[in-house]
Amino acid sequence: MNKNLSGLGWLVAGVMAMTMFASGFQAGQNKMAVVDMQRILSESKAGKKVRDDMTVQVNLRQGLLEFVNLNKVITPEQATKLESLTLKDSPTQADKDELEKLKTEIRNESKKFESLMQKPSLSDAERAEFNKLADLRRGSDALLNDWNQKFSQQLTNMQDDMLANVLKKARDAAQGVGKKDGYTVIFPTTVAVYASNDITDAAIKAVDESN
Repeated sequence: MNKNLSGLGWLVAGVMAMTMFASGFQAGQNKMAVVDMQRILSESKAGKKVRDDMTVQVNLRQGLLEFVNLNKVITPEQATKLESLTLKDSPTQADKDELEKLKTEIRNESKKFESLMQKPSLSDAERAEFNKLADLRRGSDALLNDWNQKFSQQLTNMQDDMLANVLKKARDAAQGVGKKDGYTVIFPTTVAVYASNDITDAAIKAVDESN
């Protein structure tokens, strides 16, 4: 995997393979309907919030990877602090100021390395400094690899947790609509592609009203 996070699908296909909703199934007396769970997850306020929240989290991590990829002279201590401040929930102004200060320090060290690289000859002190910075720069490739894997897993777990909450609301809403309107069985559209009764719009409204 490269140093950029691959895009994560907001709505996991596997989550759509759901069992039918049923309320008092009785042979010969069935009033059936379908519900499009994908639309509920995509169009409900709760589903849109998941998408917005995940976009923020993806962008934070993408920006962190891109920053280090452009400024590779970074110590392990700086990397830990940079990650913590960048991904901190509800950062204060002091946190933001500290993050900018840290980024400036990292940029300056990277510029110093580039400057030393351009020199035709180096003094002993400059050579020692160059070697130290070069070691840090080489270590950043392993850091980016580790972060890319870790961030991908974090985002997957985060998305799964958020979607599980919305999915529960969607199931509860579909069941509620089914009971209110007297349906005995409600199938997801992944199982029944058509039925004359589609309760998706009513379920979306119910999900929105549950917030």
